[in-house]
Amino acid sequence: MDSIDLLARRIAEMHRANSNPPSTSFRVGRVVEVGPLKLQWGDSILINEDKLVIPKRFTSGYELPNRWQDRNGNIIEDTVLWKVELSVGDQLIIAPDEDLKMWYIIDLI
Repeated sequence: MDSIDLLARRIAEMHRANSNPPSTSFRVGRVVEVGPLKLQWGDSILINEDKLVIPKRFTSGYELPNRWQDRNGNIIEDTVLWKVELSVGDQLIIAPDEDLKMWYIIDLI
């Protein structure tokens, strides 16, 4: 390897070391498939379910306590399942990790 190649390699290493890290700011993704979940970000980026961190309210849901009074005045205690069902075309707020490898679903728009 000659000195020009070594210089080029060193400049490339310096450039990588001084590059700004990718932005982890929120983005908007659109649901393109629901089983398994697949999101589209931008015009051409597809994010598969294995690269998504999905909140429980979009998967199995939460059982919330529910207390109410029937017509006879009896207090009834039961639970209600709170689960958000996603459909193709839904828009989600998403955020990537520092390496743009995993994406976190924040909320539904």
